[in-house]
Amino acid sequence: MSSDEISREESGSQSAWDRNATTDLLTPRWSETRWHCCLCPAAGVGVYIHTGRFRSDLDMWWAHVAAYLPDGVLAVDRLWFRNSSRAGIVSDNLEIAITRNGWRSTFDGVCELSSTAGLSRHPRGCAAPSVGLRWDVTATAAAPVWDINACTRRAEDSASSSQLHQAVAAHVQRAATTVGTLRVDGQEFSLEGVGFNDHSSGPRSFSAWNGHRFMVAVMPDWVVHAFVVLHDDNTAADPIGVVVADGHTRPVTHFDAPPLSDAAGMPTDQTLFIDGPDGPITLRAEMIHALPISITEDNDNYNGVDWEANTNPMVMVEGLVRLTEPGGGVGFGFLERSARQSALPRPSGVPA
Repeated sequence: MSSDEISREESGSQSAWDRNATTDLLTPRWSETRWHCCLCPAAGVGVYIHTGRFRSDLDMWWAHVAAYLPDGVLAVDRLWFRNSSRAGIVSDNLEIAITRNGWRSTFDGVCELSSTAGLSRHPRGCAAPSVGLRWDVTATAAAPVWDINACTRRAEDSASSSQLHQAVAAHVQRAATTVGTLRVDGQEFSLEGVGFNDHSSGPRSFSAWNGHRFMVAVMPDWVVHAFVVLHDDNTAADPIGVVVADGHTRPVTHFDAPPLSDAAGMPTDQTLFIDGPDGPITLRAEMIHALPISITEDNDNYNGVDWEANTNPMVMVEGLVRLTEPGGGVGFGFLERSARQSALPRPSGVPA
């Protein structure tokens, strides 16, 4: 493709390098998902967007969205729409444009106000109280794309690699810096900070998962992507990922974080052991915000936990974290941990 063709693609919010996948009607459990997230550390707010194709109708897309708000408040919703974009999302309420150097998202809708504790007890996004919500955020890459396939070609015997590929066949992701604005019920917040996104496609199954840990972070002088699957006995497989520093990229060989112990994301103050720019280091991770979500084997994705469900979905806590290096340097990241719903204690007052 010529540079002129790429320019025309991008001017129309169509990225040549990260287009939406061609639908696969023949492969069982085939699907496609996109995830975008950002955090403004100064304001303590952020945006979460998770979109994908409805398995029973691959031309229909779902999106569950959230705004992380001060004092532990969350505003959440779930949308359904036909998507006219070739690279990202275009709908009446939500747009995501993919570019060579990042992404941009806008949203204009209504969400339900809740909290981490509320979502740990029930699904949310279709009840009261309702609040008007808008955002406009632009993300610019802080490091090159991490392509899971490039990583797994170097580590084909890794349990983390093989089990991630049972959930997705193709996967790319990126860390970024962000600017923008979040407006909630007449209040306006800055979205200047850090951002993250990924794009996956392929047959999607969590049947081999017992849990996982995933983090992407922007530190003062380096960026890290790290992923590890938990075995049935909660021991961790070998991690996969990359550290990017000083223009050099090397594979992650160390990543350890406490397993998820409840649906609200405990523990919220953690010690992480992970590769840094000069080798393994210890990071203090302080949870700024936490969003509980659920994903079923049928690929239903929703905000919160449904304790009345007759399935055993993966419960994931989508955490925004402040990360402190041993020398005092501070960065910010997205830390996701999961467990089977049956492995987590029911919150007090939720009937068994």
